[in-house]
Amino acid sequence: MQDIAETIGRERVAAVVDHFYERIRQHPTLATPFAIVDDWPLHKEYLTHFWWVSLGGKRYLQYGYAVAQKHTEAGFTPALLVDWLTLFREVLVAELPAELAAGWLERAEKIGESLRYMHEFQSRDGDKPTRLYRPA
Repeated sequence: MQDIAETIGRERVAAVVDHFYERIRQHPTLATPFAIVDDWPLHKEYLTHFWWVSLGGKRYLQYGYAVAQKHTEAGFTPALLVDWLTLFREVLVAELPAELAAGWLERAEKIGESLRYMHEFQSRDGDKPTRLYRPA
């Protein structure tokens, strides 16, 4: 995967994060797990940094991310991850040129797959995995 942080730019990463989480707060299924956030500006700052670094940008905060643990604590399920990725794709397509949106979405899908596998391991339900992202 090619690093695309510098091409997107930190301001655009922050704008995508801001737009996405404003939509999250109004979403019929995603608003509930995110209701645990009590400081939205700080949450968005950390998520902007997370995505900046995930996209290949240089770390500028000293913050340790516990992605799997945070999602587990919030009660995320594979179905909620599908909703999350669907909404994230909508925001990326609205905010970025197609090639940059595709590169960012690819990273988000890989993280989502990891979270789904973690959920399946923890629940040990034995069901066959389903793809997290369903194209529109």
